[in-house]
Amino acid sequence: MRKSITRSSVLAATAALALLGGGVAAAEGSLGSSGSSGSLASSEGSSGSSEGSSGSSGSSGSSTGSSAAPGTPYEFQNWDTCRLDLVYDDEIGGTCMTVIIRDGNMRIGNLDVAVPDGSLMIAGGVTGEQVFVPAADDGKFGVYANPITVPGGAFGAASAENFGPTAIQATVEAVALPDVDPYNLAVQLPMRLKLSNPLLGDNCYIGSAATPINLSLALVDSAGPAEWISTNGPDVPGGVWTQAPHTATDFAVPGASGCGPLGSLNWAVNLRAGLPSAGAGNSLSTTSAVYNVAGWELDEYLNTPTA
Repeated sequence: MRKSITRSSVLAATAALALLGGGVAAAEGSLGSSGSSGSLASSEGSSGSSEGSSGSSGSSGSSTGSSAAPGTPYEFQNWDTCRLDLVYDDEIGGTCMTVIIRDGNMRIGNLDVAVPDGSLMIAGGVTGEQVFVPAADDGKFGVYANPITVPGGAFGAASAENFGPTAIQATVEAVALPDVDPYNLAVQLPMRLKLSNPLLGDNCYIGSAATPINLSLALVDSAGPAEWISTNGPDVPGGVWTQAPHTATDFAVPGASGCGPLGSLNWAVNLRAGLPSAGAGNSLSTTSAVYNVAGWELDEYLNTPTA
């Protein structure tokens, strides 16, 4: 037992030195520049038009995000992500929805991170009683995300952000069902950030199910007029707001947990990220494509015999 504790202590000390690099000054260094963050948008993902016919929209949607190569930007999937049998009711209605972030920026504590095109998708539907039904019962709560590179990596310097053990990636994970309003396009998302780095282990998080980061993304001004999805995309019913601006501000961000052996690097992550943060100054601004179709319209489309 003593040897195990000693070994963990040595590993933690070594990892802390690697994480902090140049010491406290480096950890507190400027992270204001988000332009150097790794973009997942560099390789254009295929458009939703090739995802197969929309006739399978009533399916479980279990293929969501699983068939694409890791890191592939998310795209609209022709309503295959809407479980119409659970979303739509003849008496009270229901709406199928997909939200895909096209651009954005998140600032929490000391971190300023660009959100690349297609790095996050919320997919499913909203019942007539305003309950979100996720695309699949896969533990994702209808929220699918790719890892995003944290600018500056572990050292807080742009030259180190993609270098082996100093590189850090953050992935959004929902911890409960989001609320997606089909009328004002607002999104409520309880989430945590998983930090990936060889020294941090596989259980390093900012936020948790018990103490989530609660994002209340409200529409800024107006999303403008919607256009038919079929205008520039697949021949399926529904409309899309291609440039819907959302913002969330002053949300609290808890400290890190599970980082390093026995959580021994929580303090280093907190120092690097400036956590915990009570809320002032934390923000998320996004521009998203919001897809929407009434349940009755999709039901009619799926059940209309083709000539």
